[in-house]
Amino acid sequence: MVSEPVNDDYKSEKSTTRSDKDPINKVIVKPILKTDRRRSSALSLNSIHKKKSDKKTSQEELHKSENLPNDLVKEDQFLELWNSYIKNLNKKGEKIIASIMNTDKPTLNGSTIELIFPNSMMKAELLKIRPKLLKHFREKLNNYSLDFDIKVNEESEKKFAYTPQEKYNKLLEKNKALAKLKKTFKLDL
Repeated sequence: MVSEPVNDDYKSEKSTTRSDKDPINKVIVKPILKTDRRRSSALSLNSIHKKKSDKKTSQEELHKSENLPNDLVKEDQFLELWNSYIKNLNKKGEKIIASIMNTDKPTLNGSTIELIFPNSMMKAELLKIRPKLLKHFREKLNNYSLDFDIKVNEESEKKFAYTPQEKYNKLLEKNKALAKLKKTFKLDL
């Protein structure tokens, strides 16, 4: 029987099993995990303090753009980068953020990216990923003064047509000749 040297980081246990013909010796080596410090609970005061400090550092990183380049950005160049970012999000499976970004076509006013969303929930979701987005756009466009201006216009929320009458009225807004077609052929809804 061959014995293996025992490492300080491992604890060994021997277990012997017998089969019908030959005895087999197995050495099971279990690692002992060493942790220097315990992980804080998600609901502890330390974790809340850590989240706040992380948020402050991300805000500070956004405002460190004084000595960085501010190249002129063309709107078509920005829109191309915006659309490619949406495609990458879709490929990664982050479809919610991609659809939020696809809700409105952004306009570039100097170094301000202006967006209008139909509800505040979309604004909140985009603000969550704002540091990551700004970092990406600032690096790719070499303009570190870019920033978001997000507005909520609840009147711009799309109204969905559910009943046949609502669908007909919606189509009638787009094409007035539809009323003449309905009258000529005596169509029902």
